[in-house]
Amino acid sequence: MAMLLFSAGGVAGAAETAPTAQPDPNAAPSTRPAAGPEKTTRAAAAGARPVSGKSPTAAPLSRNAAPGGFQRVTSQKVQLKNKVTDADGDKSTLTFEVWTADAAGNPLKKVSIADNEWGVIVSPYVASGTTVTVDVPVGKLALNTNYVFHTSAFDGSLYETSWSPWAKFRIELPVDLTLPTPDYSAPDPTSLNTPPNYYQTKPLGSAGTPLSARSSQSAVEQCSEADADGRQVCFGKSTPVAKGKAPKSGAKTAGAAAATAGVEWCNTDFESILATRFTECDVRSVPIYIRMNGTIQATARFMFLRMLQLDGQNSFTEHLTIEPAQQIPLAFREINFVGVEHLCQGSCTPQEPDHSAWQGKTWWVPGEMHSASLTTSYTWDASVAGKTYLYKPDVKIDANILPADGQIRPFMTGYQWSLDYDGGTEDLDQIRCDTTDAGPGTGCVFVNHAPTYIFNAKAFPQAAAHAWLIQKATPKHPGSMADQKPLYYMGDSAQNSRSRNRICPTGWAAANGDASALVDASDALNCDEFAFASTYNSGGMSSAEGGLNPALLPGGTTPTGAACIGTYAKKHGSMVHLFSLNGTDPTFSEVCGRSAISGMHNQESMGNHFATFMRDMRIMDKDAYWLDTRMDDGGTCKYGIGGGQPVICKLAAE
Repeated sequence: MAMLLFSAGGVAGAAETAPTAQPDPNAAPSTRPAAGPEKTTRAAAAGARPVSGKSPTAAPLSRNAAPGGFQRVTSQKVQLKNKVTDADGDKSTLTFEVWTADAAGNPLKKVSIADNEWGVIVSPYVASGTTVTVDVPVGKLALNTNYVFHTSAFDGSLYETSWSPWAKFRIELPVDLTLPTPDYSAPDPTSLNTPPNYYQTKPLGSAGTPLSARSSQSAVEQCSEADADGRQVCFGKSTPVAKGKAPKSGAKTAGAAAATAGVEWCNTDFESILATRFTECDVRSVPIYIRMNGTIQATARFMFLRMLQLDGQNSFTEHLTIEPAQQIPLAFREINFVGVEHLCQGSCTPQEPDHSAWQGKTWWVPGEMHSASLTTSYTWDASVAGKTYLYKPDVKIDANILPADGQIRPFMTGYQWSLDYDGGTEDLDQIRCDTTDAGPGTGCVFVNHAPTYIFNAKAFPQAAAHAWLIQKATPKHPGSMADQKPLYYMGDSAQNSRSRNRICPTGWAAANGDASALVDASDALNCDEFAFASTYNSGGMSSAEGGLNPALLPGGTTPTGAACIGTYAKKHGSMVHLFSLNGTDPTFSEVCGRSAISGMHNQESMGNHFATFMRDMRIMDKDAYWLDTRMDDGGTCKYGIGGGQPVICKLAAE
């Protein structure tokens, strides 16, 4: 069977409709004789009328229909198709007529899809039995609009008596993101003041390094020896308390407030453990028990706060605060914290303060709710260049506990920080110090806290929108803190080039992009890959090379960008959109994306901004980090994210 194809390039714009006075959509085709006048001779009337096919279709079609039974066309280059037959064997034409439609598929307004009196496309004469395919020209059909079309056949003498059945269709690309207008004056955001979080996110492949100050035990009670009567005192395990139900601490002294000055999120109001790359704050609600033969007779609960600040090139500081969480029960005569001992490893040395360095009294009796705080400095040997060290500071706190029952002899017990970690955060206070060129000079970071790189989405929305799409709509969610899918930095420049060339071969952006996305005459189309080629998450990095998410076609063994979601930026109406490539139908199970976008947006979204982030955060090979795209759909996504459905959203930059 022959097929006739008429080419029409370009991309759809706004729909053009017929004048307000609309014809009857179901009137006989001869009333709109776009293919020529019907002949009324006796010979013509004696012939058989040609007939349109009963199953007109629009193309290219998605595997999934749009809501309401509309055929979902997945390209802006729309083709309309139907079959034509003539019982006499005469050649015939097909007239294609398109209307806008309501949600049920009822025609509303006739759309002009050709520049002729009738606004229809008429095919050339074709042999009976031919499936005719026509291309709708540029600027005639709009995205995300309901349409119906039908056809009528004409053999040069007679029209068929009625139109073909209606075919319902919509142009819904798998990806259609409306981007905000760029603000090139928007300053680059900084990662230095991002909010803390409690996620322990270790470098890739790190299962935890054995350190001498780290106990292999689970959290345990830390008790004195029992006396002859079976009585003892214990520091119990700190237990998480639901937010809003945690014991509220009492009044704080000026010294305690000064210890955490400038770090508002580190306080004794609630039990928590939070960190940034340079500050870690662990707040615990720790009970002190009096026990008799294993039975608790009285409990006094204290808030212990330890804040570590990495505030020097070869030093860091601990701020320790102790205060009651509640009134001390009358069963206690006095609780007296008599000493602390700090621990570290290797060349890490605590500068142990004496007891006079405490701010506030270190003993409490019933009725007292004051705070006491102590600041301790640590130094480490930064004299040898090119070295990396791991440290895990620890502190022991000893106390004398006096019961109020007339037995004056105090019980002494102690509390060691490393014996009482909340599950899954035991290494959040692990410090990596280095004398390499990872950052400016020497310095330290909390290596198991992943910092956040922030896109300047206001200035470079094309790059930010592409990363947002892949982060939100694919199962790997690269860089998403909400999905706990960090990016892992990969520092091998040769591997970086291999990964990038596999995803973005030379010429791909020029062949698949659109110049309307460019900023000015000096701009050029770039291929933007995500996840980045400088990560172990890159689709271009094979498993054998250490890659986490190789992009493979079915049966393939070498990563390729053809297995990624392909998109391109294009001005559509007054706004730039990010569209899926014409003719592609992603499943949203892909592990990566590549997009033909403005080179300026691609390069400036990273460039010096990312290099500054790397140095500020002392990022090394395999370190984890998050990506905040600073894009938000504001609930505008038509089908939502995931499930293989189209992603049609209007994005805003934060």
